[in-house]
Amino acid sequence: MTNVPFTKVESVGNDFVLVEKDQVGDLDLSWLAQQVCPRRFAIGSDGLLVIWREGSDIHLRFFNPDGSEDFCGNGLRCAAWYAYRQGWTGEKFEILQNGMTIGMEIEGDARITAFMPAASFEPGRVPVQSQEEWWERPVLGVIGTALTTGSTHFITFVDELPADDEFFDLGPKLEHAEVFPERTSIMWVKPEAEDRLVMRIWERGVGETQGCGTGAMAAAVVWFRKTGRSGEIDVVSSGGTLRVAIDHWSAPITITSEPEELFRGTIMVPVPGLDAAPV
Repeated sequence: MTNVPFTKVESVGNDFVLVEKDQVGDLDLSWLAQQVCPRRFAIGSDGLLVIWREGSDIHLRFFNPDGSEDFCGNGLRCAAWYAYRQGWTGEKFEILQNGMTIGMEIEGDARITAFMPAASFEPGRVPVQSQEEWWERPVLGVIGTALTTGSTHFITFVDELPADDEFFDLGPKLEHAEVFPERTSIMWVKPEAEDRLVMRIWERGVGETQGCGTGAMAAAVVWFRKTGRSGEIDVVSSGGTLRVAIDHWSAPITITSEPEELFRGTIMVPVPGLDAAPV
């Protein structure tokens, strides 16, 4: 067994185990995510954040509980808060994640704004198996739009959010639908006002989550494109509210939340090849 120091962080109910890369040695990070994320049997979280410094640069990798690597908006702001509190940065800095450089700004005690690139509906970037944009087209009978905001999303607008039976039946089926070669997250979105959307979230590699930053951005972008609006909008999930701002649906996006550090500790994990039994 080996001891791994960690910090538990969350943003709008999206919770993460955060570790510093130089404190996990040579452990395989995908494998580590599968060890620390299960609820009841480990720390429990929606994913693993791995952060480190190279000179003045801050780097981040994110892994879903199933070990797949992804881009994570809420995790990005949680990592930014951690880096700032560690004294690694000033109030304005950048984080490199999944090939993208994201500008971050700290306001007050914990208000974090991320400056994200524009969303893309391009089929090859989403990715979705189509020669054309997947705009309000059916997947397994569900009408929705496919896009990427750093991670792949399928946005479907509804009059009422799905009940559990429908949600837990369709969530995994849509995630693994053949049209999405790298799987997808699904956002059921209920417009409550021109500047307020409420959503229920099925995240690829996770299942239901209480919040999703990239999903909130995706929902706002599709809504703005659909209605011709722009500006600021509240996107509400069961974990809280994210504030999304866009000058035009094709423009860069800003998203703001107030992440929290919940607690710190150490978890014992098996050393692959040495320990016979899992934690």
